[in-house]
Amino acid sequence: MRLWYLGGAMIAVVACSSTPPVAGDTQALRDYAEVGELEEAEYIRTSGQDSWTYLSDYFVIFESRNKEYLVEFRRPCRELHDNRIIKADHRHDPHRMRVNEDTLRGCRIGKIYPLTKGQAIEVRNLGDAPGQGN
Repeated sequence: MRLWYLGGAMIAVVACSSTPPVAGDTQALRDYAEVGELEEAEYIRTSGQDSWTYLSDYFVIFESRNKEYLVEFRRPCRELHDNRIIKADHRHDPHRMRVNEDTLRGCRIGKIYPLTKGQAIEVRNLGDAPGQGN
């Protein structure tokens, strides 16, 4: 009987200490950054022609000045695809977006990874079945 309680207690501890579940695309993007040993940047130089491509509630590809970056938010950022909730960007410097200081549509930037063109294509195609690439 004690083993039964001990087993239940261990399951409860593991469940409480594990990270919350995330969508498959989000985990694939985190794995890509980790396995690919992508270098982190402290900021992105911005311009008036910036744009982004939504990947998941945690990730976008940010395009600025002919460079592309994988941007990870500190929390889910649903504001990027919900046009009813558009918050102003917060920036200390109008020409740079910094990690842990600035926001994109109200979502605080947690990490920035500069991407090569090849990496940007791979990231956009993560999760696509073979033969279904864009």
